[in-house]
Amino acid sequence: MIAVVAVLQMEIAPMALNKTQLSKVANLNSVAGASGSKQMWHYEAGADAVAAVTAAGYFNDVRGYLKVGDRIDVVAANGAAFRVLTVTAAPKSGNVTTSAAAFS
Repeated sequence: MIAVVAVLQMEIAPMALNKTQLSKVANLNSVAGASGSKQMWHYEAGADAVAAVTAAGYFNDVRGYLKVGDRIDVVAANGAAFRVLTVTAAPKSGNVTTSAAAFS
């Protein structure tokens, strides 16, 4: 008798941004809304892995709120990971991109 084992392969799609978990924390300039004013955000990514959150396009659904230079503090992987990101591109079309914030 020959046993046949079926193996199912599942493709795991990248998780989607949950807009309700993105909160504006502060303006980073002394005058709120001043030209060139940067903003600081906090994002609870739930079970999303750091790799998903830092991928180009993850923040596309909130592109209208983000500006180049904005800071996003991210708690990911169910609280097991924390990253500080800087928005590097927030175009009207195309992907929003981020990079790890540089500290000196």
